[in-house]
Amino acid sequence: MAQLFEWFSVNRLSLNLDKTCYSVSGPSHKDVKGYNLYINGKFIQNVECCKYLGILIDSDLKWQDHINYFHNKLIKFTSIFYKIRTKLPQEVLRMIYFAFVHTHILYGVEVSANTTPNHLSKLIVLNNKLLRILQNKSVKTHNIKLYQTYSTLPVHLLHNYQLLVFIYKYVHQRTKLPAVFCTYFEENKSVHHYNTRQKDDFHTNVVQSEMGKRAVKYKGSKL
Repeated sequence: MAQLFEWFSVNRLSLNLDKTCYSVSGPSHKDVKGYNLYINGKFIQNVECCKYLGILIDSDLKWQDHINYFHNKLIKFTSIFYKIRTKLPQEVLRMIYFAFVHTHILYGVEVSANTTPNHLSKLIVLNNKLLRILQNKSVKTHNIKLYQTYSTLPVHLLHNYQLLVFIYKYVHQRTKLPAVFCTYFEENKSVHHYNTRQKDDFHTNVVQSEMGKRAVKYKGSKL
């Protein structure tokens, strides 16, 4: 951290220490106590959750704080949509959904929806409700029909779709990805030299923990 602060100073950049914090992640991060981190004599606070580029990152990496934040942000549209659903044409209502709801759900969905179904359920239920209101459908209308009408996907499937888009770019447009992802995935043929039908597939290591199964490298390879 001292080297990082020095790099900022040498390059005439300022690090706002009042807005700087840190978290400890990992299976036993809650057992880690007694850390006192200082930068240039300024005490840095240890937090369970912090906001970075519009995404709330919690130390458990369960994304519950982020989901709750956006749930509270989107729920206000419920009453608004009830008032406008009979006053505007469907094509305009569809545009409103993608402008005020879908954009929030899509932003960072690759990581924010990478959690347990239990944590994600409240956002999925709210999204279903908003779609039903805008389309003026009864509660008997199947959720799949709601998404088909607007040509979109539920949150958990949108997460999978965005991961597949990332993998497509890795395979066909790798130069457009940040350099850190140049060798992110490993193909079977680089692990063994058997001429099998799966030689060009991504190699997946054996993972036991639920956290490991949610890792992009493992989950993306499986998809």
